[in-house]
Amino acid sequence: MKSMCAMVMSLLLLSSLSVSSYAEEQTLVVSAATSLQDSFIEAGKIFENDHPGTRIAFNFASSNQLANQIEQGAPVDVFASADLTLLKRLADKDLITGNSILTRNKLVVVVSKNSSIQIDGLADLAKKGLRLILAGSQVPAGRYARQFLQKADQARSYGTDYNMHVLGNIVSEEPDLRMVAMKIAFGEGDAGIVYVSDVTRDMENKVRTIAIPDQLNVIAEYGIAIVKSNTHPEAAKAFHSLLLSPKGQAIFSKNGFQPAQTK
Repeated sequence: MKSMCAMVMSLLLLSSLSVSSYAEEQTLVVSAATSLQDSFIEAGKIFENDHPGTRIAFNFASSNQLANQIEQGAPVDVFASADLTLLKRLADKDLITGNSILTRNKLVVVVSKNSSIQIDGLADLAKKGLRLILAGSQVPAGRYARQFLQKADQARSYGTDYNMHVLGNIVSEEPDLRMVAMKIAFGEGDAGIVYVSDVTRDMENKVRTIAIPDQLNVIAEYGIAIVKSNTHPEAAKAFHSLLLSPKGQAIFSKNGFQPAQTK
């Protein structure tokens, strides 16, 4: 009888410990611009390994879409945007705190290796019949690509009405740059404008790149902040700190980004 009671007590204790352990687990919700996906997933694995009991649930989409979700009350702990104006908008509404420059990125032209049109330089983007794919103008990177074209047009770098001719070649506008890069890689377009970080290793045998001169390029500054309505403040601060640390910055550098702080 005593043995049976001891067994029952042991089972109850184990059950109690299991429930207690489960209750201590937490999920940190991180919303981030699509172009940050590879870097954030890598950083997330490091964070989860260093913080047992904390899991990160990532939500990758265009920055403006994610900002809208936060404004509508979506449960988000940390937000990383490819557009600092979106962070300012949320800060003005007192929705976020801890705004910091996270990393930087710049534009590059990608060309499909299966293209039937000869594309040797930026001037060739204006060629009649070229199939150009860009991110939509409502997406930060889509606006940056159009800013590059305007700057090139004003500088008369590649002929008269360069901006008009290039934009006239658009055959598709995508919700994010990953989709642009993928479509070019699969030959659904001849050329596109993406971030340097979007040209991943698995695409190197499908596309080639054409650099955009620094004086015409548009540097995208990414920002990160903690959402004030977050439910895991300590974990949010810890992940925020990891990304800004030398370890986090090394991950971004490896994936084609530029340092958060210029020397």
